[in-house]
Amino acid sequence: MTKEQKFFKALQDVFIGAKIEGEGGFINLMKIKAGYYSQIEKLLQADIDKALEQYPDFRDELFDKLFSFFNRYFTESGSIYFNSTPFHNNIYERVYTDEKLDYRMIKPLIWWE
Repeated sequence: MTKEQKFFKALQDVFIGAKIEGEGGFINLMKIKAGYYSQIEKLLQADIDKALEQYPDFRDELFDKLFSFFNRYFTESGSIYFNSTPFHNNIYERVYTDEKLDYRMIKPLIWWE
């Protein structure tokens, strides 16, 4: 499987998910979503081809970066999640500090006085 195929497979898994069959409102919604994805995939493919006309050697690297981005930052359901992101990438904001709180800073937070 090429890097391009891996990327579009990952994109399809995030956008559509597993194929489901049957009848009902949810099934119809998923069929509409799958049809919409096929249109978007064609437009995305055309835009990528147009952008890579000048740099055809960049194609494998581009799809490698796109696949690693989707793999790293999105779950299988399409939610943004950093579970597969290494800690050394520093995407997390430090919340706790070593500074001590002054009572004047805490007093407005005490609502029962």
